Amino acid sequence: MLIIKRLSIRTLFIVFFSLFGCNQNKCNLNGTWEQEGYGRILQIKDSLFAYYNITEESCLPLVEKDNFNGRWKLVKATDTELVLNPGGEVDYSFTRIDSIPENCNKATYNNTPKENFEVLWKTFNDHYAFFKPRNINWNDIYKKYLPVIDTVSSDKELYSVFKEILNQFDDGHIKLIVPDSLKEISKPETIAKTKPIIKERIKADIIKEYVSDAKTYNHVVTWGKLKHNSYGYIHISDMNNFAHYVANEIADKQEFRNRYDEISQAKKPKELFNDEVAGVDYIMNKILNDFKDTDAIVVDLRFNGGGYGRVALQLLQYFIKESRHVMTIKAKNKDHFTDNQKIILTPAKSGYKGELIVLTSHNTASAAEVFVLGTLAYPEIKRYGSSTRGIFSEILWKNLPNGWEFSLSNEIYTDINGIGYEVKGIPPNYKMSYPKLKSDFYKSFYKKNGFHDHLLDSLLLDHRDLNAPTLALVK
Repeated sequence: MLIIKRLSIRTLFIVFFSLFGCNQNKCNLNGTWEQEGYGRILQIKDSLFAYYNITEESCLPLVEKDNFNGRWKLVKATDTELVLNPGGEVDYSFTRIDSIPENCNKATYNNTPKENFEVLWKTFNDHYAFFKPRNINWNDIYKKYLPVIDTVSSDKELYSVFKEILNQFDDGHIKLIVPDSLKEISKPETIAKTKPIIKERIKADIIKEYVSDAKTYNHVVTWGKLKHNSYGYIHISDMNNFAHYVANEIADKQEFRNRYDEISQAKKPKELFNDEVAGVDYIMNKILNDFKDTDAIVVDLRFNGGGYGRVALQLLQYFIKESRHVMTIKAKNKDHFTDNQKIILTPAKSGYKGELIVLTSHNTASAAEVFVLGTLAYPEIKRYGSSTRGIFSEILWKNLPNGWEFSLSNEIYTDINGIGYEVKGIPPNYKMSYPKLKSDFYKSFYKKNGFHDHLLDSLLLDHRDLNAPTLALVK
């Protein structure tokens, strides 16, 4: 079980009044609620809700009418305060306000390049949490690009300017979604697909060379016993797509993906999150039954670019032996932060009793890093490889007056000692000097003498490639 604790005394009053002052959570939720941090307004009317992205000057609809119970889990409620969970690690706090801001009722905005620039700049200014570690002077960006914006005369030019600004962050959670007609196709389609193909090839070669009796689930988890020792091996390629929707007998990945997407896209968000977590429980019980005679399990996250943080922590629960505080999360809210939320992890009932070894690379990112961050609370869990990518925050989605969407990192994740790993990533206990560039990382598995996974060679001492780079203990 994942437990989230708020670290403010105020919450004790919320709990008290939600039980006694609000008729046991049967409050009238209808009305308008301002979210603490995140720059959003929530409007509830009976079973429906609307959600708005706001700055001091703008209010843009993100969700106009949707089913409340299909999106939100009610955590706590009083007549004046509301705590909801959208399916992740973090609860969202809201305060009731008298009415929706007047500009939320505007039918249209002045859809000018300057108006869009102002909304983009202000949103980042209020909520982006990592200007300093990424060496971004946001005020200088404003001064530099405002004159440029005044010369923009088309959407394509505006897209080019925004792309130039956002690329300076080198943050994998910053995205800009625009119409396809504005994008320039710089690579042939066959080249664009090269990286996923190489990733799948490396995975297949690892399984072929190092793993016996391999099994797969949802094309996202592959497991078996490592050859030459008694370790179990689990390759997890994503922290999503765990729901048990489609028969695992479908070997063709594209056919499986089409069927899975058809089912998952019909689900309401809350139901989908619940199905993802249930899928983790389903497959982990099968895997651990296969590994009941092993001394240790190697979890390979070197190729895992993320997904749902909730899935990552659900997986980690199967490898811990006692409840502990594993991380703390807060969100940037203009010139301050939201209350800390303390994440406490509790072991699964049928968890693994042996040793856990986690493999990481610079391509271990986002929700996969949430898994790795959780392991820091358990010193007996060892990490091999290279530092992770360094992007932890849930993606905060925003929109512009012209209809474009963009995202940013607004949450700070820290370990039990209050240390954050944004940008720098989480270091391993035993270091393998992997290249940071993804293409070079993939190439490192193939040399003149064929395929070698030097990290697994180093773990499997009696099968070790004597010419492989040695692992260095990080002190």
